[in-house]
Amino acid sequence: RLKVFGEEEMEVKIVLFDEVLEHILRIDRILKQPLGHALLVGTSGSGKTMLSRFVAWLNNMTAFQIKVHRHYSAADFDKDLRSLLIRAGVQGEKICFIFDESNAVSTAFLERMNCLLASGDVPGLFEGTDYTALLADCKDQARKANWPLPATSSPAAAEAALYKAFVTNIQRNLPVVFTMNPADKDFDNRAATSPALFNRCVTNWMGEWSSGALTQVANEYLKAVDLGALVEYARHLGEVDGEESLRGLQEDRVRAGLVSLMVHVHESVAALCRRVARRQQGRTTYVTPRHFLDVI
Repeated sequence: RLKVFGEEEMEVKIVLFDEVLEHILRIDRILKQPLGHALLVGTSGSGKTMLSRFVAWLNNMTAFQIKVHRHYSAADFDKDLRSLLIRAGVQGEKICFIFDESNAVSTAFLERMNCLLASGDVPGLFEGTDYTALLADCKDQARKANWPLPATSSPAAAEAALYKAFVTNIQRNLPVVFTMNPADKDFDNRAATSPALFNRCVTNWMGEWSSGALTQVANEYLKAVDLGALVEYARHLGEVDGEESLRGLQEDRVRAGLVSLMVHVHESVAALCRRVARRQQGRTTYVTPRHFLDVI
């Protein structure tokens, strides 16, 4: 399933290693819970968004992300949010809303996300003609889908019941996956400014890839690469036997050495960055799994 997803949905090669499997299971368990929202914390390139899209695809959900550009404003976000809530709350579409903290170009974005997580409703999002059109859509859909609405003769009570059913559908059909990078300078302030992120979400710490994960990924990418030139060079140095019959064994040995070298270089650079950050204050350089894939 992961291979099909990588070929048809994202057009990238995805390596299944032990830690990826663990994170897939955790995200899947979260999204299948009632009111299940996830907070994924990990470095850039650790797979937070890709794995969320994969789990949503596995569960026949539509993955939705806002497309932020230079002129994207709070009004644009409100427009996208209204469309998203109508799809989930009126039309009953199962949607996984993946929201990365880097997309929060305004504090208003986080305020709205905080309300959505806390109650399934964003106050002030539907007003005037938008609210009237929403109630009309809800009324039509309630008639078609036979929504369980309480009997009432009061128009105001009927409108309140429709809107409550709309919010309930949002909570049922719109799980939110919030992705955060602990290297972000505002990471420590999120708990104070957006309490629902931590109160309403199940946190999954993805961190960085371990040495074993790096080794598995490098092995998968390099197993089909012809390393004949490296074998010849190793033979020239006397590192491997010169017999032609041992060619396959020699290539495996050289490949294992190359993988170990890549992992060692990546971890050494990461350790150096941490030492430099402790010695001097200012901008910190981070080495992420994305850099490791670029090296490969």
